[in-house]
Amino acid sequence: MAKEPVELKWVEDLLPPEGYRRKSMFGGFAYYIEDKIVMLIFENPGDFKHRNQLYEFEVWNGCMFPVEREYQLQALKQFPDLKVHPVLPKWLYLPLHTEAFDELVSDILHQVLKPSGYWGSIPKVKGPKKSASRKLELETISVNMDTRRPRMFSDEPAEIKLKTAVKISDLKNLGPASEKSFHRAGIKTAPQFIKLGWKKALLKLIEVDSKHRHSLFAYALIGALANKEWTGLSSTEKEEARNYVKSLASQNKLAKQPSKKITPKKVKTFRKKMAPKSVKKKRSAKRK
Repeated sequence: MAKEPVELKWVEDLLPPEGYRRKSMFGGFAYYIEDKIVMLIFENPGDFKHRNQLYEFEVWNGCMFPVEREYQLQALKQFPDLKVHPVLPKWLYLPLHTEAFDELVSDILHQVLKPSGYWGSIPKVKGPKKSASRKLELETISVNMDTRRPRMFSDEPAEIKLKTAVKISDLKNLGPASEKSFHRAGIKTAPQFIKLGWKKALLKLIEVDSKHRHSLFAYALIGALANKEWTGLSSTEKEEARNYVKSLASQNKLAKQPSKKITPKKVKTFRKKMAPKSVKKKRSAKRK
């Protein structure tokens, strides 16, 4: 059975407040509006394999949107960050670590929820229809249930939470996997992280693994220090995180550029160009 989503729980708030249902599928959750399936979400970071094949991105960690193959080129042209899922080719996939993931999901769902369009798919009925008792067995969640806030998170003030936190995983947005990354970066405890601040901590994380150079990781760190979920950050906080990550990417590009070798010939040419007019006149007179 699929676990309750944590990082992607906020995506459900983008769906209509009434009329959608959810059920477990492929280890994640599928979302239906009437008979049409409009989206799947997965939270299985680090799973790059399927049938002994390796892929360049996490194939079960993000959002998927069904589009019939005849319309996929049109959809990919509209949203170039989408990828054809390598295991389920009928689905277009947006990995969680895509830049500006939350804005892209919002834009895509805006198109998906339009009454007419090529997004979404109506599953084919195989065999006799399921009985009413079987339908009750499906994991369907009422839209009236308030599941927007995971129970594992408390509402303690940030000051109290940060004082009592010992392990990295005691902080919001940072689970066991994040804690391992912190340890590899030399940050062993929550007080160490708090003292460093999110920017210095992010730099250390990037040093051990370049995948941390992403705004989502910055969101998570900022949220951890404010004791709130990263999806609840203000637009100002998100913009600050994105700008900082972009600045790091720019610095990385500059560092990779090979330095130009200055030859004696170039130095001589440069000196001639920069010489005063009086010197240039004397040189021209000598030549005559």
